[in-house]
Amino acid sequence: MIYFFKTTTLFTICAAMIACNSSNKSIQVATPDSHTSESSLDWAGIYSGVIPCADCEGIETELTINSDLTYTLISTYLGKEPMISDTIKGTFSWENGNIIHLSNGHPFKFKVEEDQVRILDSAHNPVKGELAQFYVLSKNGNPEVEDIKWHLVELNGKKVEGDAETHYLIFNSKERRAVTKVGCNVMNYQYRITYMFRLELSKGLSTLMACPDSIEDEYRQVLEMVDNLSVSENRLTLNKARMAPLAVFEPLK
Repeated sequence: MIYFFKTTTLFTICAAMIACNSSNKSIQVATPDSHTSESSLDWAGIYSGVIPCADCEGIETELTINSDLTYTLISTYLGKEPMISDTIKGTFSWENGNIIHLSNGHPFKFKVEEDQVRILDSAHNPVKGELAQFYVLSKNGNPEVEDIKWHLVELNGKKVEGDAETHYLIFNSKERRAVTKVGCNVMNYQYRITYMFRLELSKGLSTLMACPDSIEDEYRQVLEMVDNLSVSENRLTLNKARMAPLAVFEPLK
């Protein structure tokens, strides 16, 4: 009798263990998706575009989102006299790791994508149809150009003689500052690259040494004229509209 009880008890325990193991195997634990925009993309930066406007030529929009979850939104109403511009600052929060919502009662939400943010409609869905492309803000900058030391080899169609220590250009992406030298003075410009090719330069500080030739003055004039750039694997050009390249650079290895 005692033997039967022990055998029965052992069988019951084994059966319970098997049932528990089977149950555990059937349970699937849901894990959060780690491949969200927040976790996978280099999203911090400045995004620009022109969105449709009911009573103006368009709203030039610049959204800066920072890694500390602060933002600045600048909206300029084109075609208005006098020009109207609004600036809003605050914090933002993430929703599901892919959408950001601005504080201060701002009505828009933005879907963060690779090198762009998409403005969502009032129902928080992407805008569809012919106007869809106008509700996308592109990330400023151009990684094919920035943080590379470029050697000036041609200016106004003429070959330039000079080494990389005295004839160079660097776009510093973190500081958004262009550092350049042609001859004896180091010149600093604040820059803005939008749509990967449109270039705006704002003159900054410069050393004031007297240079023995006139190439520096010619180069300064070029920098005041340029409004776009183009880049290939071994060539960077600074241009004015669709004119011939004003300055040509080669990357330093």
